[in-house]
Amino acid sequence: MKTSIISNLLCAAALSLSLNALAADKKKNNEADAVTYKLDAAIYKVANTSKVKLSVDKNPDTKLRILLKDRTGKVYYSEMFSQKADKYRRVFDLEDMKDGKYYFELYNKQQKLVKEVKIESNMERLISLQ
Repeated sequence: MKTSIISNLLCAAALSLSLNALAADKKKNNEADAVTYKLDAAIYKVANTSKVKLSVDKNPDTKLRILLKDRTGKVYYSEMFSQKADKYRRVFDLEDMKDGKYYFELYNKQQKLVKEVKIESNMERLISLQ
């Protein structure tokens, strides 16, 4: 009788250890999936215009916050993109913006990405991306 109680206890301990190991593996897999989605963005100048296209790839399960700021921190554009999509595409017309440096700040969960746009006016407007 003592032998059966001891063997039952050993089986229970082995079962709980294997379940803990399984739960730890599942947690590692979920963390690995979260890392796969890295916030990625690019800015393109639309030819012969004062427009730029912002293209962002993101995790479809998270929200994306987009800000357009100047050097002093003044916000010219703010948007919270919460659609269940993995791509964000938007065209911005910078015709009415003054000369200077502007920054697109992108936030996705704990990630932050900053893209710089520089506007210079000579005879015609020059927009450079960095």
